[in-house]
Amino acid sequence: MDETPMEARGTPLDFDALVEGEQAALLRLARRLVWDGEEAKDLVQSALADAYEKRHTLRDPKAGPAWLRRILVSRTMGHLRRRRVWNLVREVLDLGPAPVPSPEERFAGAERWRAFGRALRTLPAQQATAFSLHYLEGLDLDAIADAMNIGRGTVRIHLYRALQKLKAADALQGDTP
Repeated sequence: MDETPMEARGTPLDFDALVEGEQAALLRLARRLVWDGEEAKDLVQSALADAYEKRHTLRDPKAGPAWLRRILVSRTMGHLRRRRVWNLVREVLDLGPAPVPSPEERFAGAERWRAFGRALRTLPAQQATAFSLHYLEGLDLDAIADAMNIGRGTVRIHLYRALQKLKAADALQGDTP
């Protein structure tokens, strides 16, 4: 990988403009991946800090949005793995119930949506991420593969398995996204 800063290659990166243009989409993506508004904000801030430190490695400014998405997805997947481990430890040690769901999860008349969210959270991190990126964010398979840094075929496998598990849990009914 060419470590020459973009400024030296003649293609300057306006990091502030990139962040300003993508921050709302990143926050929306993070919310859909972790289902908690405060956690999502923290993850976006951490991902942007990582991106700022690595901004000199971005070769093409046009790839900036996908690059930021990849950083956020990577950080979120690590967070989901750690959270899942902590929930298992909490149950084993009988430390009490998990934290109360966020207000976003409790909006009026959305029992079906909450059931879907619970079912999605039971999926392995990669399956949940692939599902969220495809069905909730509307990304195509190639964009998901790029964001998750995996092959297109692997994305298809994660999507298939996620759909099978969600159908088995009766989380996908009617017009549920």
